[in-house]
This record gives sequence, C-alpha cells and structure tokens, in this order.
Amino acid sequence: MHAFKKIVLGMAMVGLVAGVGACGDDDTSPCQTATVTVTPGVATIDVGGTQQLAAAALDASGNQCGTLTWASDDETVATVSVAGLVTGVAGGTADITATASGITGTSTITVNPANVAPSITMTAPTGGAAVLPGGVVTITWTATDDDGVVGVDLTYTADGVLEPVVIASDLVDGVYDWTTPMETLTGVVIKGVATDAGGLTAEDETTDIFAVVQFSARGYVQGVTCGGCHADYFTEVYSMSGHPYKLNKVEGGVAPTYPNGPGVANPPAGVAWTDVSYVIGGYGWKARFIGTEAFNAGFIITPAAGENQWNLLPSTWTDYNAGELKPYDCGSCHTTGWQSVDDNGGVHQDDLTGFLGTFEEQGVTCEQCHTDATTGLGGATHVSTQSAADITVDTSAELCGSCHNRGLEPIDNIPASGGFIRHHEQFNEWANSGAHFAGAADCGACHESHLGTRYDMGGFIASCVSCHPSQAATNAHLVPIADGNDTDSACITCHMSQATKSAVADATNPNFVGDVKTHIFKINPGEFNKDHFFSADGLLVETATEGVTLDFVCYQCHTDPVTVTGGGMSQKTLAELSAKATGIHN
Repeated sequence: MHAFKKIVLGMAMVGLVAGVGACGDDDTSPCQTATVTVTPGVATIDVGGTQQLAAAALDASGNQCGTLTWASDDETVATVSVAGLVTGVAGGTADITATASGITGTSTITVNPANVAPSITMTAPTGGAAVLPGGVVTITWTATDDDGVVGVDLTYTADGVLEPVVIASDLVDGVYDWTTPMETLTGVVIKGVATDAGGLTAEDETTDIFAVVQFSARGYVQGVTCGGCHADYFTEVYSMSGHPYKLNKVEGGVAPTYPNGPGVANPPAGVAWTDVSYVIGGYGWKARFIGTEAFNAGFIITPAAGENQWNLLPSTWTDYNAGELKPYDCGSCHTTGWQSVDDNGGVHQDDLTGFLGTFEEQGVTCEQCHTDATTGLGGATHVSTQSAADITVDTSAELCGSCHNRGLEPIDNIPASGGFIRHHEQFNEWANSGAHFAGAADCGACHESHLGTRYDMGGFIASCVSCHPSQAATNAHLVPIADGNDTDSACITCHMSQATKSAVADATNPNFVGDVKTHIFKINPGEFNKDHFFSADGLLVETATEGVTLDFVCYQCHTDPVTVTGGGMSQKTLAELSAKATGIHN
C-alpha cells in the first residue's frame, strides 16, 4: 500500500505541473475540467518585453484537472510559449488564452508601440545665395515623432571645417535665425538632429551648399576669395602676370610693390609718394601717376615740364601729355568691375575728382574675366554654390580683345603713332593676321591667360615649329637666326618683330625696334618700308593685310643704307632684302 501511494502521489505532482488533475486518490477515472483561470488577467508590456502568465484548470470540486494549452489571438501583437510566457511583438492588444478540455481562460495583453525614431527635414537655407560674415541665415526645418520631439540641435560644416560646429541646441520652434561667424566660409552645410522623448534621433542636412563671404552690392568677392578654392590659378595670376597690377593704390605714402621687374622707385620730380593716390601700371613697361585730391584733385600727374612717365626698361623718364589736365578714365581695362561716373550716378573712386568712375578691385583680377553667368557681374553666387553653371569660363579671343585693342571700328583698324603700332593692339593686329585669324589660332592657342609673357613667366605655350614644321625646316636665311633657323626663336624674331611700342623704342635702334612684339605675323616681302605700312598722317596701319614691312623685320639686325640706322650688321637695301625674303621658305 505504501508503494502504491508513492506512485499515485508522484502522478499527482506531475499532474499539477502539467495541468492534469485527479478526482481522488482511489478514483482513476478522467476528471472533468470546470474552470480555467489565467493570471494576471490584464497586463501591459513593451515591444520585446515579456509577461509570465499562470493558469489554473479546476474541476467542480476545485481540484486541478486537465492539460493546458496556450494560444494568442494575434501573434502580430504578442506571442505565447507553451509555458505561458508572453512576448510583445508590436503595438496593440492580444488575448492570450489557456485551454483545458475545451474550457478557456483569458488574459488581455496590451503591447505598447515601439518608440519610432523621429523624422526631420531641413527646409532652409536652400543654398545658392552668399551671406555676408555676421549676416543672418534663417534656418527652418520640419521634425515629427510619434512620441513628440523634445529638441533639435543645429551644426554646420564647411570646406576645411570637417568637425561639426554648434549653431544652437534644444530648439523646438522649427525656425532659427543664425548670425554667421565673422569669417569666410565656403561649402557650408547645415545639419539638424532631432531627438524624441525616448532618446531616439534622426538627422538631415541642407541639400545645397552656400558661402559666408564678404561681397559687394554687385556681387564681387575679390580675387583672394577665388584663391581659396583656386590656389594655383591665384598664385599664377598674382605672382606671374601683370594683370592685377594695371592700377596700384599707394598706401601710407609707400611705393607699391610688384612680384617681378624693377618696379617703380620714385614718382616724378617734385612729387612725393604722399602726393600720389595710384600708380597706373609699373609692372611691365611703364608707370604713370595719379595725384591725391589735395595734390591735383586726383588727375593724372602731367606737369608742364613733362618727365612724368617712368619707363621700366631702360629706366628713363619721358613726357606724357605734359601740361594737360588728364583725368583717369581707363578703368574698364585697368580694373575689375569698373563703372564710369555716367553709370554709377556720378561717384568718383576715393572721392578723387579726376578719377572718372569706381571699381570693385584694382587691377584685372578673377572677376573681370570670370563673371556671374546670369548678371555678368561678380562671382558671389558661384562662390556660394561652387557650380560651374554659375560662372563664365570664356576662352574666346573676343574676351581678350575687349581690352587688347583701341576700340576702333572695324576692329581690323590698327592705330599707330610715332612710326610704330600703338600699344595693346594685339587683337587689332591678330584680326589682320590672315591664316591665324581665319584658322582660329586665337589667343588661347598660344597663351596661358593666367601667366605673363613679360619676364618669361610661362605665358607663351605654343610652338611655332610644331604648327609650321615645313616653313621652319626650309628657312633659307644665310646666317642662323637666334638659336637656329628651324627654331621657335627664329620664327618669333622675324614674324613677331617689335613693330609696336608701349613705353619707348629700343635706345640702340629707335627707328625699327619698339618694345612689344607684333601679332600680325605675316611679312610683306615687297620693297616697302614703314611709309607704305602706315597712313600718310602716321595714325593708322594701312597695309596690315599685306604684312609687316621688311624694315621692321630685317633692320632689327641689318642696317638701312638710307638712314644708316638699324641693328648694325651689314647694309641691305630694300631691294636686296625683298629678293632674299621672297620665297625664303621655298
């Protein structure tokens, strides 16, 4: 009997754990489940959280009875294990049922929705417009969250600023007016980070970059700003070309400095540097001087005694409009962003009466050639967007020709003076160059515009021989020219003779050698001298399409038997020169 009771007791223990009840120690007939109770009857859990349920299956006498099974009526909300452990799946409500012999008990489980990360969309600024340092940028955004956004943090990055810089934190209004730093920033991107009550975050960035940069009312930012992105070009232009030095302000009575050449040591006699407001030129060929308002009302200094133009090479003074009242009106080709007094409402630069306009930057700098693609003015928009579509990249000869000409119509008219072509006539000359002009061998084919040709700064990038190999190979000049008859230097010596004068003619050969190479290229092999080349009054080139006359070409070296001037080598008549020049490349 003891052994039998132990066995029955063990079965009862198993029945309790497994949910199987017995009606009595001696009654082995199946029991009848009357009720199933689940506890707790109601519970709330989080997604991923759990709740252990307990169930009691009892007969009418209150004894454990029946085998329990568990089920969820919505397993997308909550699941239940065979042991009654409930796990939250998603927000919602599920009934968890325990069943024994067809009798059920239920617990209602509410699953809290998962904390969904917030969302944020940056809506302004949209980029494109530059902002002045210390200016205000209105930042706007839209941030949402199922549980509420508790704050938005704003930061910015920029070119060279890789670590985010805090603008403001814990913002809730969706708009913030940011006072920008007092420094130049390009490639600015603003980031917003939204945080919800559960600590989840989301972020977004402005889609288009912008710049914080100093710029004028007309959108000019100055060359140094361009150099922030285009350092190589900036260095080339400012250290290896004369373009930025067409006009130079005198600061504190100290002479301006130049990266190359001898520079300008002194103003004209009787004039102190404190009497000079600007130096016109001074880089390549010559310098002239503009007085201060107190000295001469800001006109070009033109004393009656002359000696007011400084010629860099060979370091001499000559007269320029001596005794005349000469205003400065050359800013369209000497400065960047020039406006005459007729265009700017009568404003004079630095309140100088004789200075007939204003400029954005002295000298010819980046924004004189590279302008806004829409307005034709300064490049602030391009600096802000860094888009090539917002800036002009004009490599045409016409752009160069807008300054390298005398403005005569038609454009192939070439002004002359004193037995030479006048200076900065390269475009007029090129228009008469025949095959070069017709074949579109324009400025950029031979010149790197960011580099100078003065002082051998690398601005000449073409090879005459590479384009004209047969002519170089058949050059029949008896005595080798320069480095050899088949070299670029030989081609340049003859076909780009110095028939043009900017400052002064060559002191040793003043009749035939100026100080600027011609761009007509073609040589007239006939028995003609400069009297045939120029008009009767000497103010125009009349036969440019025929080519430069032989006296300019050959008397660089040979001697003219008529005037007994020239280069000092053997005397050659025009007839002799013509005979030799005709067919010299055949």
